[in-house]
Amino acid sequence: MKEKMERFSKGNFDYELPFLYLSEESIEITVESGKIHEGSFRISNSAKKPMKGIVTSSHRLLTLKETSFFGIENEIFYQFHAGCLKNGDTVQGEITIISDCGEQRMSFVVHIEAPYYMTSLGKVKDLFQFTNLARMDWSEAKKIFRSEGFERTFLQSEENYRRIYRSLLKSISTSQALEEFLIAIRKKTGIRLQVDREKLEYQVNKDSFMDKLMLTKDQWGYVEIKVSTDADFIQFEQKYIWGDFFLGNTYPISFLLDPKKMRYGNNYGHIWIKTAHQRIEISVIGRRHREEKQISPAKKSVQVQSALQMNYLRFRLGHIDLTRYLEESYRLLQELPEEADDKMKELMQTHLAIIADRNSEAEQLLSKLDAAALQLKEQSVICYCAYLYLKALYEREEESIRKAAGSIREYYEHGYYHGQLLWFLLYLDRRYEDNKGLKLMDMKEQFAVGSRSPALYYEAACIYNDEPYLLRELTVYEIQVLNFSIKNKLATKEVAQQYAYLANRKKHFHPIIFRGLVLLYETFPITEILTVICCMLIKGIKKSSKYHRWYRLGVEAQLPVTELYEYFMYSLDESTKKPLPQSVLLYFIYNSSLSDNKRAYLYAYVTKHKHFNESMYRTYYKKMELFAAKQLEAHNINRNLAVLYREFYGNGRIPAEAAAHLPYVIYRQEFTCDNPNIAGIVVIHEELGLEESISLTDGKAFVDIFSKTARIFPVDTFGNRYAVSMDYTIQPLMKPEDYEEICIDYSNHPKLLIHLFDRCQSNHIFNERAMLLRKKVLSIEGINRLYYYDCLEALVDYYYEYYNDELLEYYLGLIALDQVRQEKRLKLLEYMVKRGFYDKVLDALDIFGYEELAVNLLVKFCSGWLTAGGGEKKQEMMVHLCYYVFDRNKYDEAILKYLVRYYFG
Repeated sequence: MKEKMERFSKGNFDYELPFLYLSEESIEITVESGKIHEGSFRISNSAKKPMKGIVTSSHRLLTLKETSFFGIENEIFYQFHAGCLKNGDTVQGEITIISDCGEQRMSFVVHIEAPYYMTSLGKVKDLFQFTNLARMDWSEAKKIFRSEGFERTFLQSEENYRRIYRSLLKSISTSQALEEFLIAIRKKTGIRLQVDREKLEYQVNKDSFMDKLMLTKDQWGYVEIKVSTDADFIQFEQKYIWGDFFLGNTYPISFLLDPKKMRYGNNYGHIWIKTAHQRIEISVIGRRHREEKQISPAKKSVQVQSALQMNYLRFRLGHIDLTRYLEESYRLLQELPEEADDKMKELMQTHLAIIADRNSEAEQLLSKLDAAALQLKEQSVICYCAYLYLKALYEREEESIRKAAGSIREYYEHGYYHGQLLWFLLYLDRRYEDNKGLKLMDMKEQFAVGSRSPALYYEAACIYNDEPYLLRELTVYEIQVLNFSIKNKLATKEVAQQYAYLANRKKHFHPIIFRGLVLLYETFPITEILTVICCMLIKGIKKSSKYHRWYRLGVEAQLPVTELYEYFMYSLDESTKKPLPQSVLLYFIYNSSLSDNKRAYLYAYVTKHKHFNESMYRTYYKKMELFAAKQLEAHNINRNLAVLYREFYGNGRIPAEAAAHLPYVIYRQEFTCDNPNIAGIVVIHEELGLEESISLTDGKAFVDIFSKTARIFPVDTFGNRYAVSMDYTIQPLMKPEDYEEICIDYSNHPKLLIHLFDRCQSNHIFNERAMLLRKKVLSIEGINRLYYYDCLEALVDYYYEYYNDELLEYYLGLIALDQVRQEKRLKLLEYMVKRGFYDKVLDALDIFGYEELAVNLLVKFCSGWLTAGGGEKKQEMMVHLCYYVFDRNKYDEAILKYLVRYYFG
């Protein structure tokens, strides 16, 4: 005004008002839901002179940075707040400009669109478009999947998907998490692989060569493939393959076959192609051909001599008769190379002639050897001693035998301590005839210096068969000899008994002795051997199910072996259908040394078979009842304990002390997964914010599942989680509903309360008992916000319906409207307006708006707030609200007075 007076005093008068110019005729914008949009427009006039004025907005969501302006050209900045608006909403209004150059209105229209990501494919607003992006550009989709805005953009209204997403994000591999997420939301299926061949056979020479398997996947997506082998001769170019390695849907797995790492003949191996869900096995056979090259005469000679010795042993063991032995021996002699020692060949021929009673041939051969005796003596002492042995064997005269034995022993005891010489002496030296103990001692000494001759083992085994009492101890030597004897079915029953007696004196489990006893028992199924088998297993603490056969035989034979019945139970496969012997049931009436797990199995067995053996059940009853109470108090449960709990606490027979403990066990379920890649599981109960990690043992785990929203995520050995693509089973151990109604009177365990609350919500149960339960749920420490407010809302509805004003106001006072579900907010606002919670309502309206509320309710609120004392101060939100109802021809005196006092526009 002062400026105008100064202008007028100078004679400057404007007879025409300039026109207002606006840079925009109207504002029409699109704003992403949940965000704030900033913009501006300019105000000027036709005279290009300074001007002043004010601007106002007709809608509370469009706010102006400054509400007044002054200048020739003025830029007005505004913000639109789309925080509580959803996709598809439209907001309309006006911006009013009042200035000394006139007045003007600018309309605005704001369209709310869903949040989106700008990608290489354009705007991506929903999961369908996101899936297309993942198909076209996995890397870009992976970055978006990990970004902070993913939930807000794609999962705002998908609570179940949000749970899955949050858990999968904790996987080690983002790509695996994305793949699993797309499978979980049914936008794709898991990848399956195929190979073009499942059996490979090669004819291999000396050169290495390459081959390939053509691997095919059935669709797009992420997959991690491991290629491995158990064969050294197979070498891969790439041991790990990812989905983006494929050209189209195929990938060649190249590998090298290296003959240098093969033996001659058939070489067997496997190639495994593994993913988290699939295992493909390809068998490989590589036949390496031996190069045609001459074997040296010396090597061939050694091979033939070895074959002759084995042929002799087969004859002595009775595996072949004399005729077959002679035929095979002569055939082998023909294979001796020409360069072989002629004298050695003649010695062997002489031996065969003597055995075959071809005396003239034997005499001729010995004559030739007689002539060359000195030469033979100089060349090889062993051959010379063989000559002496054969000569004595042929002549069969006492003097000849005595001289041959003396000469051989002289060599044996003076520098030629060889097993072959001892073998000659065994048949020539008369000292051994009446002293088999000496015979054994000398063979044992040969063993001590390294001799491992099967021929000497055979001789020792025969001595033990003839005189079992000579088997006095089980050192390494005796064990070796008896192992040879047992495997070749030489041992007699008496030897078996003596062997068992000595084995029982061993303080520890011995695998070779054990195997020997098992073979002996198959031949001689006698109690002594079975007793020692059971004793040795118990000494070795052998509880594996593979040994159960022996414990069962021992129990059936009623062997007096300490801890036999306990080990019978420890080794028992609990999945077996075989009944427990009566003797086992009788034994454990008076003996309680079993572990708790096995005792639970025993008592469960007695319980399940009570109709077949009622007297046994009655005998066990008190023991079982006390055991069940003790285990329940410790909160233990498995399949067998579940049988006992049902037996003693089923049908409503629940004492108070048991009712307080049952909630700890009645929700336990058995998880089973046969996939060897799965190492554990994560179980999430959102009601309590619990995330429990459990390791698998033999593909099994026990876990509590106490609500319908609980989710199980199998976890592989690398730490990746799976939502739906991994097969597993989950089996409840008990029926919680059989126990809950009684337990609730004695326990406020969170699992019990959550499970019952879950049922009340699902079945829409609203009675006094259900309300008492909901009050208990409110007291659970750490209860999830959404479930907490579900309880509060149910209580408010109940007490509103039944006119309990005191409790209604109490529970309304606990509610923060910004925490409740959107679909429940309008009803709660109505309750609060009616009960006079004006400050809470005003705060909520400021955040969430009032456009969806009935005008009459808003009038009630405005009047109530104003008459309660709020009208004495200016509150921008209330000014907007009062004008909103006034504009719709709904108002009262208090509203009009407030507008007159504070409204500006």
